[in-house]
Amino acid sequence: MRQWAYKGVMTMSLYYSDEHTTIYKQDNLELLRDMKSESVDLIYCDILYNTGKVFDDYSDDLGSPEEAVKWYRPRIEEMKRVLSSSGSIFIHCNWRMDSYMRILMDEIFGTNCFRNRIYRQHSKERGFFSNFDSQMDIILYYVKDHRNFVFHEIRGESKRIVPLFENGDLPGRDDIRSFDGATIDLKALNKHWLISAPQFDDMKKAGEVKLIEGLPYRFSDVIPVGNLWNEPEMLDTYTRTGVADAYDTPKPEAVLDRIIRVASDPGDTVADFFLGGGTTAVVAKKLGRKFIGCDISSKACGVTVRKLGVNE
Repeated sequence: MRQWAYKGVMTMSLYYSDEHTTIYKQDNLELLRDMKSESVDLIYCDILYNTGKVFDDYSDDLGSPEEAVKWYRPRIEEMKRVLSSSGSIFIHCNWRMDSYMRILMDEIFGTNCFRNRIYRQHSKERGFFSNFDSQMDIILYYVKDHRNFVFHEIRGESKRIVPLFENGDLPGRDDIRSFDGATIDLKALNKHWLISAPQFDDMKKAGEVKLIEGLPYRFSDVIPVGNLWNEPEMLDTYTRTGVADAYDTPKPEAVLDRIIRVASDPGDTVADFFLGGGTTAVVAKKLGRKFIGCDISSKACGVTVRKLGVNE
């Protein structure tokens, strides 16, 4: 069994720190054992998927599922200890580890602290395989205390949409309008506006207008966000950053934005003990949260610091 083996000389040290962000290049279990109890308000971890693959800077081979659970157990126990009394934890995994991690999390946090299993669509690609194509990964959501935890409801757009145009030309309604830097010229498309320019401006200010294939629509309703996250911004195609040496598939910022907004308040401390591509750190900074991150890989720490706009 490879213990999340770092391919190099392991140095346990502080990698970067400022007023709001602290990053450690260290084995996460050692860091967790050094942390104060109830010092973190929200934990998100995109854990190892136990694919058996060996990468340049780490090994994703934890052995059998039983060995993997044995490896994760002390880490999850420590995560519970450092989590605040009203804190939440989100464990991001795939089909290989989902069932095993659910049982482990139930044992450590208790079944009454399980809040939901979130399904995040990561791809729409199809292929010819000897199995059903896996397009989802799973986020297990638990809280420290089921009677006292932070949860801010968010709402998403429904699929019921109302067009703000009609086919055909109509004198007096052929004015060109702009939206988010795009120019909308319906007359050129043999269409005309159903609303006046002032009405359109009011809808823009209220955030009710969306462009779909260059045409203006109004979303007629909003609905609470459920546990199926399949919006376009949730796909892995939204993860390209241009940062040198970045990982192939860092999680989209939209995933972390939703989690951090829902389960924490500005000024709270967010932690990610499997830092990877650094998305959690970037979004936490944007949303005014403090951040603690950890990874055994110099590459992961370096990528994160560059994404934060810091000169090493």
